[in-house]
Amino acid sequence: NSNWNYEQFTKKFGLPTEKCVVIKNGIENVDSVMTTYEEGKPIKIVHHCTPWRGLSVLLGAMQLVKNPLITLDVYSSCEVYGKSFFDQNDHQYKELYEQAEKLPNVNYIGYKPNEYIKENLHKYNMYVYPSIFEETFCISLLESMAAGLYCITTDLGALYETGAEFPMYVPVEKDFRSLAHKFAFGIEAASKTLHQTDITNHLDCQSAYANSYYNWKKIGKQWERFLKGALDAVSK
Repeated sequence: NSNWNYEQFTKKFGLPTEKCVVIKNGIENVDSVMTTYEEGKPIKIVHHCTPWRGLSVLLGAMQLVKNPLITLDVYSSCEVYGKSFFDQNDHQYKELYEQAEKLPNVNYIGYKPNEYIKENLHKYNMYVYPSIFEETFCISLLESMAAGLYCITTDLGALYETGAEFPMYVPVEKDFRSLAHKFAFGIEAASKTLHQTDITNHLDCQSAYANSYYNWKKIGKQWERFLKGALDAVSK
């Protein structure tokens, strides 16, 4: 579902490249209700990824953010993978959730369905994802891009491929404390530019790009061509 993923599989398993094809993930069209951010207004950050992918780094960063206008809403839970997965795994992150609840600039919300997230993305200004997990593709990043949010993420796995030139990329590193410092700096720096016209134009282009190149109508045609080709090959 990404060129990065394809490269990892061919290197790891020696797959015959002539029998491989990349068809990326897609998103339903996300309405971007973009309004120019007014300097001095509250800045809301959204994070809606599973807890093991960098939530600890983000909470560390929020402890370093000094701008009182900035708050973070965290929609993170194992429930996204179903009740059974939740029951078996979510307890491992209880202390992380408790930390989020105690931080004055963080609101821990927990699980919400994807439809709810998409319907409410327009209420946020930024999407911050300090990923320490090798994403093969990242739909939460893509949906946030489509909604017109300023995005900050690491360059791990297929994140750079998914986001193209639009997000602010923080090089991933194994020292998570250092990574948290860098994300705090990135959040503070981005917050000072949100009102600028060139940033508004940048986010406008970002939204158009994500909705145009990754909508399911476009991706669906790729699947149709692939499956038709496979059927034709079998029938010969």
